[in-house]
Formats: sequence, C-alpha cells, structure tokens
Amino acid sequence: MRQVYLAPPSSRKNWRKAAYEIRALFGLENQLYFPIVEFMEMGMPQLISGFEYEISDETEMGVKHGETFPDNKKIVLREDVYYGAIAGKGRDRLTIGHEIKHCLFDDSETVKLYRIDSDVEIPAYIDPEWQANAFAGELLMPYHLIGGMSVEDIMRECAVSEDAVRTQLKVNKRR
Repeated sequence: MRQVYLAPPSSRKNWRKAAYEIRALFGLENQLYFPIVEFMEMGMPQLISGFEYEISDETEMGVKHGETFPDNKKIVLREDVYYGAIAGKGRDRLTIGHEIKHCLFDDSETVKLYRIDSDVEIPAYIDPEWQANAFAGELLMPYHLIGGMSVEDIMRECAVSEDAVRTQLKVNKRR
C-alpha cells in the first residue's frame, strides 16, 4: 500500500483555459514572457485575500523546492529557487507556477489523501502534481503564442528550460 493525493479530474485543455484567463485578467494574454515572480508577489494577493509567500533556506526545506498550504493561502519557496526565478532560471520559474496552481485551485476539500495498492497507476488527469505541471507549462508557454516557434526561441522568450519546452511541444502536437 502507498499513500497518494488525488484531485478532481481535469484535462490539459482546462489548465490551458485557466492559465489563459489568469494572463488575460492581468493583460498578459498576448505576451510570451510571463513575469512569474512579480505575479506571485503582486498578482496573487489580488486573486486571494490573505495570500502570503515565504522564502526559506535550504537547511529548512531540504530537497523540497517549494511547498504550498492552500488552506492557509501560503506558498513557501526554497531561497535558491526564488532567486533562481528572479534570475530567469526556467526550472525555478516553473516551480513557482506549479506552486501557484496548488494555491489557486487546490484545498483540503478537493485534493484528498488515499491509500491505494502499490501497483495501481494513477491517471494523470486526477494527479494534482501532473495538474500543477500542466498549469505551469500553460502559464509560462501559452499554447496560442508558441506555435511555430523553435525550442531555442521558446526557451529564450519564455525563460523556461529545454525540458519544459520539449514537454509542452510534445503535448501541443497531440492537440
């Protein structure tokens, strides 16, 4: 037996729409670069009353790059991740987008902990971690703007990692 968190079913298309709506709300729907740190610091408080974020050192967080407490409206980021995102490091920018999804869309009422058999594979559409990665990918690399762009152009213009771009392009080919 193992413990897993499961979320209500949601598709890539739903996360694409959610990311687009957030971008549009802040007038960023047609910009390739999404200012993720500024959005966390200034935009999130506009969306969630009482939102806060905390920067913690690596000795406290260990291997965790970020952690979200949706019921408390709080994101905690490891210090190197926060400063990496400020410096434009793609993986760190994606981490913040991932944690933002958990803060905006998850809570103890919707995401539940279950005990399941070890050999049971969890479908992506009910995995809150997959959902957070899908949302972050759509937020940082908007589907409607990256079509026809090269991997290198997307990396440069969206400030994301090569792995993130390749994942996003692979998903977009299926759509």
